[in-house]
Amino acid sequence: SATGGQRSTRKQLRKLDSSDEEGGALGHYGMVTSISAKILKSGSSLRTAGLSKGFLRGSGGLVLTSGVDWTVKLWSPAYSDTPLVNLVSSSYDYMCDAQWSPVHPSLFATASSNGTVGLWDVSKSMEEPMTGKDGIVVEPDVSLRGLNKLRWSNDGRRLAVASGDLLHVLSLTDEVSRPKGDEDKTTMNQLLARGLITRQ
Repeated sequence: SATGGQRSTRKQLRKLDSSDEEGGALGHYGMVTSISAKILKSGSSLRTAGLSKGFLRGSGGLVLTSGVDWTVKLWSPAYSDTPLVNLVSSSYDYMCDAQWSPVHPSLFATASSNGTVGLWDVSKSMEEPMTGKDGIVVEPDVSLRGLNKLRWSNDGRRLAVASGDLLHVLSLTDEVSRPKGDEDKTTMNQLLARGLITRQ
């Protein structure tokens, strides 16, 4: 609505309808603790990346959410309003954060309330993290165990992890942190082969 002769700058937001035919929720059951979208690489434009339903197509449009329902969900709003993949914590602990690597297109990290970090490369596996089901124990002190935030360094070689009032910095080897070059295509081919997305 316009007031005082000025045009409104409000835009209509698109809400993802993440419910099944019976109205049951397909999103998180409980609070969402983080959202992580990929950053469009410098030199890329929205025109070349391609949009569908107002969202990026391809692996650049993949979004992560984590929640208190023990899950991290992989979304692709350009293809579906519902999560493509539900990754469940093997320890059934809250997933406090999930963040994409800024340089590796299929690598992301998760922080759990049980004090562990998981590293996932979805171009290789969507069932189990590359760190194994137990993850990397970052905070062995039971009273301080819950990890609550993650942040990648700009070069993707280090990962800052917060637990309570402590900050831990993990260094990753180049073998883990550096992409080989075909991860975008491999990830999308896996999603296509599983019938989770369709070619547009």
